[in-house]
Formats: sequence, structure tokens, C-alpha cells
Amino acid sequence: MLNEAQKHHFETLGFIILRDFLPRDEVKLYADAFEDTLVRANGGEPWSRAPVRHQVLPFFRHNPHVYNRLLDDNRINEVLEDLIGEGFVFTVSEAIKHWTGTAWHHDAVSAETHTHLKVLLFLDPTTVDTGCLYLLPGSQFLPYRERMQTYGNEILPQGKDVPGAHPCETEPGDVIVFNVKTYHGAFPDGSRRGLYLNFMQKPQTEADIRYVWDVGGQGGWYTPELYEDAPPQRKNMLVFWADRV
Repeated sequence: MLNEAQKHHFETLGFIILRDFLPRDEVKLYADAFEDTLVRANGGEPWSRAPVRHQVLPFFRHNPHVYNRLLDDNRINEVLEDLIGEGFVFTVSEAIKHWTGTAWHHDAVSAETHTHLKVLLFLDPTTVDTGCLYLLPGSQFLPYRERMQTYGNEILPQGKDVPGAHPCETEPGDVIVFNVKTYHGAFPDGSRRGLYLNFMQKPQTEADIRYVWDVGGQGGWYTPELYEDAPPQRKNMLVFWADRV
């Protein structure tokens, strides 16, 4: 699916944007079901929390008929194999509805030889004026990340003006894949809806296994809906958990 230049882009910069990766009519199905699924996830009640951020995980369990098809999408799974190899582990699906931006941050940090990535599908257009995602290319690497952890309080408040910050403007159908060690944020405030799928490289060491187990929710995010209609390909990405829960 990916060519060598695309693989090197991800490995070197910590992310890749796949333009027009999914057809608009497919994305419309996910967008049309999004608000109703948020309500289902809230026990059938409209969300009353202040309009800053609504986040649900696991999200797909609340509408598996619509959303589980993303787990079975050969296009996505081929990209995952190209980037993190066979035997990758699915951990959790997220839905986030934002009304604000976010500060610079990175997510959980696995061993330097182990990759945890997110597949991100925004359901609305995102631009530099409406709160698109920004990344700091190369910040997935330990020396860069350690410098930012030590001196970031002096640098990161610059927001999108941090030197090297890359804006990821997207249209529905574009897909962003990024290493969660990579610093990312969203600037400025803006309304956007996103689907996030978390995948991890097949663990090879005891440290990898502990990371996947702990960051993956210790199996608590693995609900029956993941298994009920699972074809063989999906079952393969659930093996890690099936053997432990």
C-alpha cells in the first residue's frame, strides 16, 4: 500500500497524511452516525457538559454496525502492516468532539524499539484557521523529546509558532497516521470531530508486553462487540487480549 518514500516519511518525521484515502460517501456514513453515537455512549442522554471537549472510549462499541467496519478495512490494515509489521495489536477506539484547541503534548511513551500509533480521521474540514492538528516532525525520537521535556515550558507556549511546527490541514477522507510519541497539538480554538484508532506494534519484550497491557487498558476496553462479528483479520489484532482476559 505505502511506497518506500512514504514509509521513510513516517519513520523519520513521526507521521504521514494520506490524502483522499477514504471515499467521501464512506466518511459521510461515519459523520452522520457520530452525534447519535455520542448520545448512546452517554446512556441515551444529551451531553450537558460545558462545550469544550466530549471524549468517548471505547467508542465503536456504541455503534458497532457502523464503526467496526473501520477495523476491517483492508486499506487501513495494509498501511498498518507497512508501518508496524504483522501481528499488530488493536487497543481502543476513541471519538473526540472538540470546541477548543489543545496544548502541545505527546501521548504515552513505549520503548524506543516499539511503536504505538494512531489512525486519525477528522469528519470535518480542518484548517490553520479552524483548529487543525499540528505536529513537531521528528519529536518521536528520544533526544528531541528529552530536550522538549526539559525545556518545553520555555518553547511550547508559542503554540503553532514553535519553529518547525507542521499544520495538518485535512478534508473528510484524509487520514493522519502518527506515532503517539510525536508532540502534537491543535491551534487555534475550533470545532472538529475526530475518530481515533489506537494500534501497537506486536510486543517483543516483557517491557513491550507491560506497556501494551497498561496503556491498553488492561483489557477493560475489550467489549463483546469487538468479537461478535469479527472476521479472521480482526481476530488477529485481538489475539494479545484474547490470551489474557
